[in-house]
Amino acid sequence: MKTPIVLSTLAPLLALLPGARAAAQDTTAPIQAPTTVSLDAAAQPADAATADPASPAPPLWTAALSTGISARDSGPDGTWQTLNLTRRVGRGYVRGTVMRYHGTLLQSDVALPSDYYVGTIGAGGNFDNWVIDGWASYGRQVYGRISTSAGSRASTGSKASDYYAAGGDFGRVVPLGGNFFLTPTIAAAFAQGKLLRPAPTGTTFTDLETNEPTWSANAATRIDYAFGPQHSDYVGLSLSRNWTSNGISMLRIRPELQNDGALGLGLFSKHYPDSWFEAGASTSLKLRRDIYLDLFATRSFGVSTGDITTGGLSLRKSF
Repeated sequence: MKTPIVLSTLAPLLALLPGARAAAQDTTAPIQAPTTVSLDAAAQPADAATADPASPAPPLWTAALSTGISARDSGPDGTWQTLNLTRRVGRGYVRGTVMRYHGTLLQSDVALPSDYYVGTIGAGGNFDNWVIDGWASYGRQVYGRISTSAGSRASTGSKASDYYAAGGDFGRVVPLGGNFFLTPTIAAAFAQGKLLRPAPTGTTFTDLETNEPTWSANAATRIDYAFGPQHSDYVGLSLSRNWTSNGISMLRIRPELQNDGALGLGLFSKHYPDSWFEAGASTSLKLRRDIYLDLFATRSFGVSTGDITTGGLSLRKSF
């Protein structure tokens, strides 16, 4: 016996968007969306190439507040907010980030909103134009009220679940001359979370969870142009090819022996991979000596569950 229920999971989205972007990038909102490209690394060569050796050393600390939204075609939107603190260490950095991400899963005729609260530790840097970033995250997914055609209700099972993720990227910054820089990057991430599976409307069954392990990877190329005083501002364009092992999670129901020997039903998920392209644009503007404004927007093409348009902004202060 099997009853498929198709939905788009938050696991690949969260693995590649808020956590990864907040940990690996200094200049944009989180869940990279869904590309993992180090704007830290892309911006550094321009600064290094044009800096005056007699100028003061750059500040050691940077604090950033970010927010953004992702809108899926014919589907629910997601929003996030992050706060991160970065410490420069030579040509590298270490960073701590806290994030809230709100999104809604659609499962047949059921809508399930969730809030993720995630902490991330990341580190990386630019070493002779070779760039590397790594990060690890832990958080909690708090389930909201389940909405159906019969109304809304709280979960009769779990109220929240753990979320783990880790990933990294590696690339090369290639100066092209004329303040242009090309950065090809490869990235990979793993996320472990759960999905709440609401019981069918009108039954007395308990809402159950399924495990949702997810691998994600991408290959990206971006080009940046540095401008302004000391070439501290830049604009960039990016193109990436993305893959996830869990683009669609299908619920399966099968007969299963219970502890008392009785025949019951068990749930498990069958995961289907997905791949897509994504194009993006970003800019970083120096508003004053120690304050920067970062903006980015991306658009995916070919996502099985609906293409996503994402935009975000970040305000950074160095000290």
